[in-house]
Amino acid sequence: MRRLMTHKTLVCTVAGIALLGAVGAAVKFMPVTPNVAMADSDGTMLDISAALGMKLKALTVEGRNMTSRDDLLAAIDVERGSPIMSINVAQARAAIEALPWVKTAKVERRLPDSVHIMIEERTPYALWQRDGRYTLVDRDGKSIVDVPTADQSLPLIVGPDAPAHAAALFEALGTQTELAARVRAAVRVGERRWNIYLDSFEGGIAIRLPEGAVADAWTRLAALEREHKILERDLDFIDMRLEDRLVVRIHKDPAAVATKPTDKKKLPVINASAKSI
Repeated sequence: MRRLMTHKTLVCTVAGIALLGAVGAAVKFMPVTPNVAMADSDGTMLDISAALGMKLKALTVEGRNMTSRDDLLAAIDVERGSPIMSINVAQARAAIEALPWVKTAKVERRLPDSVHIMIEERTPYALWQRDGRYTLVDRDGKSIVDVPTADQSLPLIVGPDAPAHAAALFEALGTQTELAARVRAAVRVGERRWNIYLDSFEGGIAIRLPEGAVADAWTRLAALEREHKILERDLDFIDMRLEDRLVVRIHKDPAAVATKPTDKKKLPVINASAKSI
């Protein structure tokens, strides 16, 4: 809760500000080297402000959950008792926004003796697997921090440019909530399209999506599941890159003979062992 200044403090603060202005005006016309005058002016004003009680006593933070207290204090690099007017709020804000969890920050001097920091932290959106390590990324594709193990609550994404395209992908997948709940991983192929793994990254059914019209292909898969329970079959992959046909490969029989559908109510399958593109 923001503290109210006492009448005495308010009077001293107003008087101090007026005095600082007077000192600044006097120093401006001192017949000395400009650099020396500036240095003397700054030091004098800071000394006067500190003498009037304008020294840091309280530091409050709003919005901090994942950002560590030590990292935050190191970023602003200020000690209790420092002249509050010596704090460069722009530099403090930039240093705080450079911390891994911080998306935006705002720093306010609250005279006579408090600094208030408001931060908005990044929210993990997916887990990026690369070079044998895992990295949390946010919806904007910004890397947050590395983590030692996979977080099962987050979808896994793989591929050099996967973070930048993940939000658009998961937005399309979210149009079919039941299918989206089964997504365990998404692998970016050739920086052009995605393979989606359902139920398990290892051993789960791979859904080969097209480069464009991802939502349409996903809707078509949802319809096939509702009508034919296609995902209950022992399949290695379902290739949906061609709009007018479906290619699947059965786990136990990858060399099955291709067939064409003769009835819309029957499962439209063309078996093939096509290589992933």
